[in-house]
Amino acid sequence: MIHVLPPHIASQIAAGEVIQRPASVIKELMENAVDSGADRIDVVLTDGGATLMQVTDNGCGMSPEDAMLAFERHATSKIRGVEDLQHVQTFGFRGEALASIASIAHVRLRTRREEDEMGTRITIAGSAITSQEEIACNPGSDLCVRNLFYNVPARRRFLKSQAVELRHIMEEFHRVVLCHPERTFTLTHNENTIYHLPAGDTLRTRIVGTMGKELNAQLLDINVDTSLVRIRGYISRPRDSYKKGGHRYLFVNGRFFKSSYLHKAVINAYGKLLPEDRVPTYFIYLEADPSIIDVNIHPSKTEVKFEDESVIFQMLQAVIRESVGKFALGPSIDFETGAMQHHIPVPPAPGEHIPQPKLKYDPLFDPFRDDSLHESLPVFGQQPVQNYETPLFPLRKKYLVTPVASGLLIVHRQRALERIFYEELLPKFRDRKPVPEKLYFPVALNLQPSQSLLLEQNRKRLLEMGFQTDDHENITAVPPEHPVDAQSVIDSVHEILSEREEEDTKTIYGERLAAMLARRMAASEKEGNQTANRTLIDKLFACRQPDRTPDGRVCTAIIPIEQIDKYFI
Repeated sequence: MIHVLPPHIASQIAAGEVIQRPASVIKELMENAVDSGADRIDVVLTDGGATLMQVTDNGCGMSPEDAMLAFERHATSKIRGVEDLQHVQTFGFRGEALASIASIAHVRLRTRREEDEMGTRITIAGSAITSQEEIACNPGSDLCVRNLFYNVPARRRFLKSQAVELRHIMEEFHRVVLCHPERTFTLTHNENTIYHLPAGDTLRTRIVGTMGKELNAQLLDINVDTSLVRIRGYISRPRDSYKKGGHRYLFVNGRFFKSSYLHKAVINAYGKLLPEDRVPTYFIYLEADPSIIDVNIHPSKTEVKFEDESVIFQMLQAVIRESVGKFALGPSIDFETGAMQHHIPVPPAPGEHIPQPKLKYDPLFDPFRDDSLHESLPVFGQQPVQNYETPLFPLRKKYLVTPVASGLLIVHRQRALERIFYEELLPKFRDRKPVPEKLYFPVALNLQPSQSLLLEQNRKRLLEMGFQTDDHENITAVPPEHPVDAQSVIDSVHEILSEREEEDTKTIYGERLAAMLARRMAASEKEGNQTANRTLIDKLFACRQPDRTPDGRVCTAIIPIEQIDKYFI
């Protein structure tokens, strides 16, 4: 039999679409504060938001009548008719957020308009208004949410630890503050100030203030203005990309959104300049006519739909490619050759004859012959082409190339080193934990607030991996064999902190540590001479699995002779 649900149950079900965790509440309250015109917004939390979330602003405030209506479902000041949906530029407009929050928490609102002498205080529990009274308060709104999911115990049990919930809240906090450098924001957790972001003039100032000063040197500007869309923001240099972590933000008209399609445009724009398995940092701001954007396709409004998405894709790709190209084509000196490597072709004058250059060379000269070595090269299941020593060619400091019976064998040098170091290290760590080795000089991590929380949460795991920390967020000891330069230490710590908790159980501890150390050691290894390269090849093909790195990336490839023949048909 069909029957209509009671209002309080219907409200709790509807709340599940909008409010999934404390971070969802902070998102809605901060967006409302921005829409109110406030130039200062303060966020206060207790116990990762599970006990208390308070957002205070100095915006326009509400009258007593509007304060009551604000908690009714579908009560909004933004929409009067269907046509208004085509021009929405504010955050909240469906009138569901406050009603949803009030149905699953204890809520107290204090609010006053500038022109009113007295303000209003309303308290609500489970959608029921328990009191309304006139009070003296500052202009603006102060909304306090306590005991989230107190009447939905199943939902409350699914909340994660304080650190995890706080990390989600900080992500929502970032998504708002990064769009509004002209406003002051603060974030306090358990009476500790995590962020104090004063109003500034530029987006770059706000990005650096939020994400860390070290980011300032990594960012490249992008800026293009067309009749369809304006694109501005910042992208990281190719070398400052991340395998894990990093920051990736897309905004349209001051609203954060996700788009795998436009993310692909960013990646495509870097092309081969982006190292493998790496993703750049970017902060991209789009401004477009609201009529060509649909923001009403997801309850949390993190997805948007553009009318001309393919055109925006091409524009975004082009402006990033231009910025990265300017950076990549900057003048550079190759100190090994002692000469500039950029050659600008100049067309000949009309009628001018340019003679073909003549090559001078010694046909008997063999730059690859090493008279000190006479053994033939062992090659991954292949016999050398000739009985005497097989030539080995270094290519762009990245690859080693040698002929084999079926074609050309190409070895990725750094990945080969990873495999070699991994198999050498694995027996040392398979059955016992590493004993940390003290550093002469501690390495400062210079973590952002969100990373500091991760560090506190993972100190035990870091110690198990051989990294010892002090109370000042410095690394004081590292595992045996680990490179001791600051960047290698920082990269390893960030890698551990960025791993998800479930990844720990999927890979045996000793294998994880050996793989991480192998990556660091391979990255710090300098280019070898001919003898060292031959030794590398010997060691690689003595490994149990020479064709793959510990995490499954390809180390070797063979270009068949048939494929080479096709180039000369």
